[in-house]
Amino acid sequence: MSTTSIAYFSDLDLSPAGGGSYAVNWHCFEQLKRHFDRVTPHKITPQVSAMEQRWSQFQRKVLRRPGKFAYFSPKVLDANARQVEAKSSKTDDAIFFRSATRWCRSTPDGPYFVYLDVVFHTFFFNTFDPADFDQRDLERIWAEEAAFLENAAGVYFESQWGLDRAREAYQLRAQHYEAFGRGGVLPPPSKDSWDGESLSLVTIAMKFEQKGGDILFEAFKELRKRHPALRWHIIGGEPATDDWRAFPEITYEGKLRPDHPDELKRFEEILGSAFLLVHVTREDTSPLVLTEAAYFGCPSISVRKFGIPGLIADGETGILLDPPVAAESLGQTIEALIEDRGRYQHMREQARTRALETSTWEAVGSQMAAHMKARINQ
Repeated sequence: MSTTSIAYFSDLDLSPAGGGSYAVNWHCFEQLKRHFDRVTPHKITPQVSAMEQRWSQFQRKVLRRPGKFAYFSPKVLDANARQVEAKSSKTDDAIFFRSATRWCRSTPDGPYFVYLDVVFHTFFFNTFDPADFDQRDLERIWAEEAAFLENAAGVYFESQWGLDRAREAYQLRAQHYEAFGRGGVLPPPSKDSWDGESLSLVTIAMKFEQKGGDILFEAFKELRKRHPALRWHIIGGEPATDDWRAFPEITYEGKLRPDHPDELKRFEEILGSAFLLVHVTREDTSPLVLTEAAYFGCPSISVRKFGIPGLIADGETGILLDPPVAAESLGQTIEALIEDRGRYQHMREQARTRALETSTWEAVGSQMAAHMKARINQ
């Protein structure tokens, strides 16, 4: 009886803790193990030249000239490709890459597969000012990534938004692209345990301000005057200032790690009693926290941007606000749900139902494995 062997390449440790990218990496690997006989993990840490990084920063910040993206320089990409070749085995039936850009100079002899959130083009325009970087260098990276994706046996995106942006940016023409989604870090509970009364807000982000925590803080200060039962749990990175410490209704929970039983229990307690997750983010792709909150029946308020409209059905499983979000409009949205419990209860039910139907790792893994097996056996 033949077996199927997959070599799994990532630049991250296999751990569900550390942030969304770590969790997705870990769950993806675990799903492949469920569906294939042998999955061998290979962690490769790209060796980026500190000199190249400093020179690029000096050009951009001091000389006011475009720099180059050192993390994906030809030297780094060639080194990554050599490591992939060295760690690959002739007994592997296929190679699986978590993410794309850093591996784009790899040319495996057999079929290879890619699972990613967004391509570098999408990430770049979400994060940087194009004027800060050398256009020819960027175009080189984009062209190499596009070729790498087109030559794959299968490419799987975490969201349809990510896939659509990639097709648009790179003019992708092959037919092996799919948007299989992704699940959350926390396991779904057996039921919605909200008590019907608690008014607890939650934010989950390693970068508090980047994900809009400061906007919620301004809204919260006004809301608590009219709704004294309102509480707020901050999970992840600590706010940059200590202003929140003046409010006993706000609790900083720290970086709760799902692979530590006591911290996982606390995480589940908070989401199980949460009224709303608030994620009015300034920079994102397809945030895992929206899916995790929905598992518990907790609706989210977020922004009509990035891949978020694919995760929240506006008015049904949560609320989408047009960016940039003002504290006043956020406060009004929260208050409207506090005062309309019938609408809110319907939103809870729909959030949980949709998340369990479409956004579990079991569903993602089954779809991914079926597509891979068909391609490997061609």
